[in-house]
This record gives sequence, C-alpha cells and structure tokens, in this order.
Amino acid sequence: MSCCHKTVKLVLLLLLVVTIGTGATVSGAEADRIELAQRYKNAEPGESFLVGHITFHLSQEYAIMVYQSIEQACRQMGLEFRGVLAETDPDWIQQTESMIAAGAKAIIYNCPSVSVIPQLAEICNQHEVHMATLFGYTGEVFPGDYGPYWVIDNTPLSDMQTFFPLVLLFEKMQQEGKNKFLHIQASRTNATISTALINLGVYQALQRYPEMQVLGHQYGEWDYENGRRAAEAALAIRQDYDGLWGANDSVTMGALRALEDRGLNVGPYTASRDMEMTTAEEILDGNFLVTAGFAIPYYGGRMVPMLYDICVGAWYPKPEEMIQTGTIDVYGKPGEIEDLARTSGLDMHPNFKLGPLEDNLEQILNQMAARRPEYPYDFRLLSISKCRELGLEYDRHAGGGTELGSHDYFFPAALEKFGSLEAYKKHVAAVIDHFIDFSVDTWEEAEEFAKKLPDDVKLEAVWQ
Repeated sequence: MSCCHKTVKLVLLLLLVVTIGTGATVSGAEADRIELAQRYKNAEPGESFLVGHITFHLSQEYAIMVYQSIEQACRQMGLEFRGVLAETDPDWIQQTESMIAAGAKAIIYNCPSVSVIPQLAEICNQHEVHMATLFGYTGEVFPGDYGPYWVIDNTPLSDMQTFFPLVLLFEKMQQEGKNKFLHIQASRTNATISTALINLGVYQALQRYPEMQVLGHQYGEWDYENGRRAAEAALAIRQDYDGLWGANDSVTMGALRALEDRGLNVGPYTASRDMEMTTAEEILDGNFLVTAGFAIPYYGGRMVPMLYDICVGAWYPKPEEMIQTGTIDVYGKPGEIEDLARTSGLDMHPNFKLGPLEDNLEQILNQMAARRPEYPYDFRLLSISKCRELGLEYDRHAGGGTELGSHDYFFPAALEKFGSLEAYKKHVAAVIDHFIDFSVDTWEEAEEFAKKLPDDVKLEAVWQ
C-alpha cells in the first residue's frame, strides 16, 4: 500500500472516530464521501492558493457579476484570484495550462466551449486541479464522466426561468388583446443546454396560451449587439410585433432598442431572464415587464467556497450532486406583477417566488457598477471547512438572507420529476436534440412538434 493510501485511510479513520465520538452516525454513503474527499484533496485547510476563472466574455452584465463575485469570494476566503478571457477553443486550453502553471488548484469556467471540455478535464485530471463549470454540460458531456476532477456544473433550469416570466407576459398580452410576439433564441453553439431548456420553457408557456403567435426565431448569441442584429433581421420580414421575448436580458435589451428605432414601443410587453441591473432599471421605468433571475452574484461566488471544501478534503459531491442549479426568483414592477401572477394562477405554483425589484437593485445589482463591488454576501459562511477553521456558523444563503432573492441551490437529478441521475441525463440529451431550435409559430404546430418527442423529455412545468 502506498504512503498516500495509508494517509487517506488514517484520516478517514480519524474522521469516523470523531463523528462517532460526537454521537452522530455515518452512513455508508457519507463514509464514501469522506474517503473520496480525502483521496482527491490537493490542499490543506487554511492554505491560501490560486483559484482561476476563465470566462467567455465580459460584454454582458451576467458575466461581469460572475467575475466580480468570484473575485470577492476569493478575497473573503483568503485565496488568490486570477481571471482571464477565452474566445477560441485554443484559448480555453492555453489559459487552463497557464492557470495551472501559475499554481491554480481550482478553476471556474463560465460558458466554456463544449467541444474542448473533455480536453480541459483531462488537463485538470493530469495536474489534480479541480474544475467547476457554469453552463458546461450537454447531452453527451457531464461532470463526473471525465475523471474525478471535473466536480461541479452549475447551470440554471432555464425552462423554469423562462416559463414564469413568459406566462406573465402572455397573461398581459391576452388581457389587452395582443398575440404576436418576437421570439429571440439563444445560441446553437454556446451554452446549448440553456438554449434548449429556454425553448422548452417557451413551449410550456405556449401550452397555457395557445392563441399566441411565436414569430421570428432568430438567434441572439447571448449579448446586446447580437440581440439587436437578430431583431433587425426579424424586422426585415415583418413589423407587426406586439411583444418581445429574448433568451437573456442582454439579448432582449438589444432587440428592444432595434424595435424602438423602428417605432415599435413594446417595452411594456417585453420579458426575459437573468435579472441584470439595466433590465431592473428599465422595469422600474415602465419599459420592460418582467425578468427572472438566479441571484447571479450568489450563483457565481458560491463556487469558490464549494471548491475550497473539495480542495481541502472537507467535502466531495456524490454523482447526483455534481449537477447543480440555482433557485429562481421573478422580478417585475411592483403592483402590476402581483396582479398578473394572481390572474394567471402563478401565485399558486409551488416553484413561483416574486422578489423585491427595487430593493434588489439598490442593495445587490447596483454593486456591479461600483469601483470595488461588494455584494452583500459572506462567502466564507458557505464553506464547511472555513466555518470550522474560523468558528463561524454555516449559512447556505451566504449571509444574503432570502428576502432580496431566495439565494439557494439544489440538485436537479434529486427532483421527483426525474427520479434519478440517469433519467435527468436522458432528459437533457433529448431536450438538446429536439429544442435547440424551436421555430414553431403556432400552438397547432407545437402540438405536432410534441408528438415527435420521446418519453425522456419531461414536459410538465413543475420542478419538484
């Protein structure tokens, strides 16, 4: 037996003795978790080391806030931070190698190119560096499938994040006799899991409002300029749009400006997802109806304490815990959005939660524009090990509470809706196969489309 394996077994034995000595019981699964945590640790508790962050761009408020929150979390945890951009496949590989050469023990990837993820995982495995991805998995590529060091993917359930704001938009349009909305999709090549789930959410909302006409279907490629170009392409075909849905706030804002330039003032009939600062301001001005967010700074920053715990051997995810997602909150103009939630019936939906728009903008989102952003979270509180080291009380919400946003996360594979990790993977693969392009104009076409879907696709708009 090697010295390494002797050390792992000794630490495991000591942890079990301590646990039993406190009166707690350790299940076989938890004992396995402890053993894996010790086997794949690459640092010691209290050690300061480099955490790298590689992102696909910084032209979107979402990406900026993720970057800032990871940097803040590293600062609070006493870790070194380094962030860089990667715009091509070779960039992702080269920047990974540079981070590792600089001493990184963990790397967080934001929307990495899915074509190189297996290679990134191989590099991290070779150097025993833990990696986490945001929007990283596909129907064929999942954490845990490429060795032990790709440990987490954190991707929203974008169907839920689409369904709620789009139902609210449709409810308002229905009440006012409008039914033609411009549908801007996301991307065929980047964060494709989110593109497909968003389109599934469009289908789920359309099912409730079959009179709506879904028009356009251009791709906005996740940012403002491409969203503007997508709307301009749609305007070249027709100009009678009553409302607007875009795959994220940045895309939708670009599309909205293009429509406004043509004299189409559809802001009050515009919905999206992400909950960015500019969108919140537009909602308060009455020029945007609703968005849905997953608390972006919490979503990005919480990767740091989780990776720290993995690095120091305090925790290691079970296979079904490697795929993670944030809870969703909906934000609209106070007064109007509550009425629409009630008349649409969403106020009775088990997953629906409205957040306080103005307070969130003032206390969280406005930090994005600060010279030194300081989001209202203490990310140390999300670390099992750091709480032990400093005598702090663990807080799943990182000190952010649940009023401004729910500030929480869960494991999709553990939902009753799917029942198992294998079922969730089949769902993802089938959704990507069928919903990466949802160029369906009417409910009648959507019904025919749905007849071709396999049973692996879970169409119910409930996430429990």
